[in-house]
Amino acid sequence: MKRKNTYQSKNSLRLKGYDYSAEGVYFITILTKNRICHFGEVVNKKMNLSDAGKIVEMEWRKTEEIRKEVVLGNWIVMPEHFHALIAFKSKEEQDRNLTSVKAHGHALLQGKKSIAYKNTFGPQSRNLSALVRSFKATCTSKIRSQVNPNFAWHRSFHDRIVRNQKELINIENYIISNPARYVQQFSNT
Repeated sequence: MKRKNTYQSKNSLRLKGYDYSAEGVYFITILTKNRICHFGEVVNKKMNLSDAGKIVEMEWRKTEEIRKEVVLGNWIVMPEHFHALIAFKSKEEQDRNLTSVKAHGHALLQGKKSIAYKNTFGPQSRNLSALVRSFKATCTSKIRSQVNPNFAWHRSFHDRIVRNQKELINIENYIISNPARYVQQFSNT
């Protein structure tokens, strides 16, 4: 008789073996636990941030100052989730600490890149997961101490590696139009 594995592994949402610190643009979505609307509400197709939503906004704005290896693209705080485009600079740009990378938010998509893979184990620093982990931890701490002691994020986040200019433009438009398309379907508690 075969014994069932009683310990189910949590499957990673990340692309196995991919180097998420590599130069490139990533589209991320982070959800609140149980999709509870902690961050505000959409009124007349515009997002009105709650105090918790303002904390998320403030902490995301700090990301570029804290992490010199990234450039922020379009982003939006929604009632129960957060969307963002974030670009990791090339190692050379990080070394030179360039500030001109923001050229219309598209400078990092020049030319076709090969997929970068990295064979490492365990938590990493200076990559997409580490950045999101730090962002979520800081927001959680501040929201719990200042607004709602029961606040929590969903355990992980969704990402998409942006592969070309057309995809980038489509995602930018998706983010910008998110409040206009939003239909409340989740809890406010």
